Amino acid sequence: MKLLQKALFIGLLSSSMSLIAGESEVLQAVDAASKHYEAGELSQAIAQLDYASTLIRQEKGEQVKLAFPAAPAGWQAEDAEAEVAGAAMFGGGISASRNYYNDEQRIEMQLMMDSPMLQAFSMMLSNPSMIAMSGGKLTKIQGLQAVQKLEGDQLEIQFLSPTGAMITLNGDKAVQSTMLALANAIDLKKL
Repeated sequence: MKLLQKALFIGLLSSSMSLIAGESEVLQAVDAASKHYEAGELSQAIAQLDYASTLIRQEKGEQVKLAFPAAPAGWQAEDAEAEVAGAAMFGGGISASRNYYNDEQRIEMQLMMDSPMLQAFSMMLSNPSMIAMSGGKLTKIQGLQAVQKLEGDQLEIQFLSPTGAMITLNGDKAVQSTMLALANAIDLKKL
């Protein structure tokens, strides 16, 4: 009986130590996927890997919110928000946004990354003729090629970060200089 109690105690101690050590859900899901794969349970393996990748995207989404700049003088900013789409929805990806406002104007900044849908924009941005045909005007943001489009009084600025994140700012043409200042203040290293 004492031998059984000792074995149970050691087993409980070992399992609690791994929990204390903080084995992440991501690693647990990857481990479960590996076991399902080895057992020939492919659907379960896929589900566990999808779960792990979604957890990683959620973690990255939280980190991405730190890339948004502070509100400029005379402006305020809402809290940044991030959303994660699993691989089953549009190939996955992360989107984040933050709104800036003052008494009269509003600027919306959006980030999208890790989505296969960004390839089309990347190809368009690398072709100045397509930009000109679509009514866009080329400019530079943090040394990167960007597009400004004006429809009525609404201005849109778009560019890609070196990591492939698409950054879009929307606002009234009257606040163009503030939009450009915000775009140049994004911490691209956090994307």
